[in-house]
Amino acid sequence: MSLSPATHLNWGAEALWQELEPLLPGLSIEVLARCGSTNTELLERLRQSSEEPSSDRRGHARRSHDLQPCLLVAEHQTQGRGRMGRSWVASPGASLTISLALPMALADSAGLSLAVGTVLADALEPPGEGALHIGLKWPNDLWLDGRKLGGILIETVPAGGQRMVVVGIGLNILAEGKPVDGHQFATGFASLDELYPGIDAPRALALLARPLISLLAGYASQGLTPWLDAYKRRDLLRGQLITAGSLEGLGAGVNAQGELLLQTGSGAPQAVSGGEVSVRFSPGDPH
Repeated sequence: MSLSPATHLNWGAEALWQELEPLLPGLSIEVLARCGSTNTELLERLRQSSEEPSSDRRGHARRSHDLQPCLLVAEHQTQGRGRMGRSWVASPGASLTISLALPMALADSAGLSLAVGTVLADALEPPGEGALHIGLKWPNDLWLDGRKLGGILIETVPAGGQRMVVVGIGLNILAEGKPVDGHQFATGFASLDELYPGIDAPRALALLARPLISLLAGYASQGLTPWLDAYKRRDLLRGQLITAGSLEGLGAGVNAQGELLLQTGSGAPQAVSGGEVSVRFSPGDPH
């Protein structure tokens, strides 16, 4: 169900806000028919709020609500961004593209994408099935049965004397949304309607919004540690021969800081930072 320019989905934003705002006080929810990048939109708002004085030359007060938590939804995202500058192509109505900005005091956000990925996978996994269909590829991808289902982009910016975190999420909802060139899905394209026939983007958001907000509301005090066991169950790199930059070895999980652990020899695993490398499976790996 791709959207025509005049068609809009029913997001139930008011009901969703009533459910989520008690978990994250001050939260607002906005739905845009079209947006370049939801992450970029929120980051620009935050930068402008930080740069503006308490009132501008025309006497208008600074928009303090820009420093409050905001869930931004785009029905059509035209210039989506992924990790390390990669583009994320999203078809109207066939993808879920959202970003959530909130204040969060973090010394290091490296583990946050892993916790977010774990929560999303748990929320989207159909209940009552023994085998897990949704796996996690460090540091920020969700895979469905060996193909890419979605991605996460975490960015931070100082604003108003605090640090704001922007969590961007892109999920393929409908199979017909697969890009024609397919360059961003070289490993294969997957969509959520394979697990939930007939699902649409608002229903997908309803599945994941509450657990996502609950995670983010408590992450600054809890960190990644409570989610390590759940991440381990979905870790696609564990035990696989992989390359990470100039290193090659067996994936040995992640540590509490969210770093990839790579067993390259007989010694202790080496920790690899998400900001330094791109992780790819070695040739011949079944994934």
